[in-house]
Amino acid sequence: MHKTRNALAEVRAAAGKLCIRPARADEAELLTELSLRSKAFWGYDAGFLARCRAVMTMKARNIENHPHHVAELDGRIAGFYGFEPEAEGVGLDYLFVESDLVGRGVGRALWRHAVDTAHGLGHRALIVVSDPNAEGFYLKMGCRRIGTRPSDLENGRQLPLLRLAL
Repeated sequence: MHKTRNALAEVRAAAGKLCIRPARADEAELLTELSLRSKAFWGYDAGFLARCRAVMTMKARNIENHPHHVAELDGRIAGFYGFEPEAEGVGLDYLFVESDLVGRGVGRALWRHAVDTAHGLGHRALIVVSDPNAEGFYLKMGCRRIGTRPSDLENGRQLPLLRLAL
């Protein structure tokens, strides 16, 4: 498990106390289901979401080997993020929030924690391959678009590639 200078962060959310803590390997399935519910927020059809499962399934070994953190709001898992290696920094592999909590500060708190964690680990950049619908969030958080990457799900689909200098 990676140690960060910000291993436990607490912020006030709209309706309670939000605590960010390291994810546990035994939460992989639960986090997979959360990510798929969160993806459904954008109105994707069932067929697309079924294809998403293949690339969005969390693996316990990834949680053990790369920083992953969970946000709990009043004891309920509200969202999470995870990192993956990238050539020029660290990649934000996941950042998902329960769909009924979107707009209540959970995503912003997770983002800030991710930035602090990446910086604390000595990375110079945070790289995000974004869902097209979430690009606006990352731009508001200070990222800049540096290109696109092909989707693993559909030929011809390009995903926004974003970067935040740390």
